[in-house]
Amino acid sequence: MTALTTESRLDLIDAFTGLGYKVYAAIPNVPTPKSIVIIPDAPWILPNRIGSSLSYEVFWKVIVTVSPRNNAAAELDAENAVDAILAAIPNPYTFSRVGPPQLTDVGAQGTVITTEINVSVRMKE
Repeated sequence: MTALTTESRLDLIDAFTGLGYKVYAAIPNVPTPKSIVIIPDAPWILPNRIGSSLSYEVFWKVIVTVSPRNNAAAELDAENAVDAILAAIPNPYTFSRVGPPQLTDVGAQGTVITTEINVSVRMKE
């Protein structure tokens, strides 16, 4: 049996594959720009139970990274990425907010521009 969280994460990976971004299913040590990283949000799970069936709402952060080499182009890249990702999020998933593009330090590799999208879905057995 696949965990409901795993099932929901795999749904998002499938939805984002083919958009032209490297899709990370787990936190990478260093995200390569023009990528999508799917990580748990806080709270991660709001459990619920109906009879003997497990159900809950699971929350994800979908983080898009783009190269910051040219600030004007990077902002446009981030805006286009958000539109592409929001359009690709499948039903019944919902998104609640999108954070602003920001510079994020990735260590010795420098910085990337990241934008965070908060996504959730109700899952049940």
